[in-house]
Amino acid sequence: MTALSPSVTPPKRWQVTFVLTDACNMRCSYCTTAKRDVTISSSHLGKVVELLEKTSPAALDLNFHGGEPTLAWEQVVELSDRLEPLLPHRTISRNMSTNGRLMTAERASFLAERGFNVRVSIDGRQEGHVRYRRGLAPRDTVAAERSYEESLRGLDILVTAGARVAVNMVVTPDNAHDLVKNVAFLVRRGLVQLTVSPVVGMVWDNDALVELDRQLNLLPAFWEHWIGEHPEIAVDVRRSLESEVRRAAYCEGDLPNQPDARLLIVGADGRLYGDEPEVRTERHLQIGHLDDCEDLATLPLSERTAFQLMYDLGFYNEEKLLSVRRTHRLLRLRTAAMLEQLFGSGSQPPASVP
Repeated sequence: MTALSPSVTPPKRWQVTFVLTDACNMRCSYCTTAKRDVTISSSHLGKVVELLEKTSPAALDLNFHGGEPTLAWEQVVELSDRLEPLLPHRTISRNMSTNGRLMTAERASFLAERGFNVRVSIDGRQEGHVRYRRGLAPRDTVAAERSYEESLRGLDILVTAGARVAVNMVVTPDNAHDLVKNVAFLVRRGLVQLTVSPVVGMVWDNDALVELDRQLNLLPAFWEHWIGEHPEIAVDVRRSLESEVRRAAYCEGDLPNQPDARLLIVGADGRLYGDEPEVRTERHLQIGHLDDCEDLATLPLSERTAFQLMYDLGFYNEEKLLSVRRTHRLLRLRTAAMLEQLFGSGSQPPASVP
C-alpha cells in the first residue's frame, strides 16, 4: 500500500461529497459513520460553491450524502439552486445516496428534473435486508420490516418519476447464497446499475467465500440473458461493473477512491476530509476546515486512503481484516472476468498502485 502522491497539475475532475447531515433514520449494524445531530449550514454551502467556482474549468462530480440526506431536504434544494449558475459553463454531475425511506413523488420529480443519479441502499429481498439494516429501534423486527417496505416504495417512486436510479447491495455471509436471486429481484423492478458490496467488519469463513464465489460465477449468464432481452441496458451494466472493479481495488487498499479525480469530503460541521471518513478515521483524514479555506487547490492530500488506514490502524481483528481483503479481491477478479466475458477483452481492471 502506497501513500497518495501530491497533485502536480490541477485536476481535470473534482469529486466532492457534501455530508449534508450526520443524522440518519437507520441503524445498520455494520455502519461506522458518525450519527450526530448536525446539519450543514447555509453559509457553509455558499462558501463551498464559491470555492468550486475557482476550480474552473475542471469537471465536478458532486455527491449529496449523509447520514441520510433526505433528512436535510432543504439543504438538498438549496445546494442544487446554488449550483444552477455553474451548470451552463461546467460539466457537472449530481448524485445522491439514500435509504429511500423518506422519498416522495415530489422529491423524486425534483431529483429527476435536476438530473440526479440516485443510489438507494437496499439489499434485495426482505429477509436478507432486515437482518442488519434496522430502524432507530434495532431490536424491533416489525419496525425493520416497515423500514424495508418504505425503502422499497421509495425505490419504486424514483423509478416511476424517471430518475436515474442505482442500488447499493450489501452482501453478508448470511445472504451470500441469495446474491443472484436478490439481483434478479431488483432488476425486475427496473434496476440494472447494481453495486455489490461485501460487508466490512464480519468474518467470512471458507464456506461463505465459496458460496460468494459460486454466486458471482452465476452472474455472467444472468446478465447475458437480460442484455439479450433488453440490449439498451448494456451500457449501464458495463458502467456498473467497471465501477465495481475500481471500488473493490480501493477496498483492498490498492487504489485511491477516485484515481482520476481530486477527492474532497465536506463534513456537516464544515470540516474537510481527503477521503470518506468514519468515526475512527476522521482525525486522520481531516485536511482543513471551510472557515479557514480560501482555495480548494491549496488543501493537502491525504497520505492514506480510508481503507489503508483501516488496515494500518487495525480497526478490526486480523481475521476480519483478512476477510475484507479476500472478499474484495474475489469480487474484483470475478467482476473483471465478467466484464471481459460480456463486453470483450478491452474491459480490464485498473492497475494497482505500485
